[in-house]
Order: sequence, then C-alpha cells, then structure tokens
Amino acid sequence: MSFASLALIAAIAVLGPLLALPRRWHLPVVLGELVGGIVLGSTGFGVLRPHNDTFTFLADIGFALVMFVAGSHVPVRDSRLRSALPVGLLRALGVAMARCTRCCWPRRPPH
Repeated sequence: MSFASLALIAAIAVLGPLLALPRRWHLPVVLGELVGGIVLGSTGFGVLRPHNDTFTFLADIGFALVMFVAGSHVPVRDSRLRSALPVGLLRALGVAMARCTRCCWPRRPPH
C-alpha cells in the first residue's frame, strides 16, 4: 500500500466526523466514513483495494477498537444484566450445540 493510499484513508477518517458536526443534520459519525468507503472502494471508483494486507490490518485494528468501545459501555454491575446472564448462557449453549450437531455429527449414508 502506498503512502498516497494511506493518506487518503486518513483523510476519509478525518472527514467522516466532519459530517456529524452540524447538529441540525443529525448524522452519526460513522455514516461519513461508510460513504467514503463506498465511494472509494470497489463499489465506487475502485481507488482502494480491500484485499491489500495493510488495508486488512487497519480494518482489523478498527474493528477491535469498536469492540473495545462497545464493551466499555456494557453495565456489568447492573442487576438486570446479571439476572439475564443464565438465560443468555443457556441460549448460547443451545445454539452452539445445534450448530455442532448440524456440522460435526457423523452423517449416515442414505438408504
């Protein structure tokens, strides 16, 4: 990935939040970044290639940062969350078991 491509990615990352500055528009910050990615990606002008290793690495870092911020907003001390935890764990276990029996279970040959 060239320096020009990295500079373009950085410019889109800065210009995206600028769309959210006028409060009367009520636009989220991520909307400008999504529009920039669509316009400059393979759907638009094709300036940025999504299969570049550096670009994929930057995307992974961005996803990790988003997950970190989302996790920091989870109210773990909330009693409603703690009371719903057993039901959520049972549902996750049920989905995992259903998925395992569908994919991993030995298949019988048809008669």
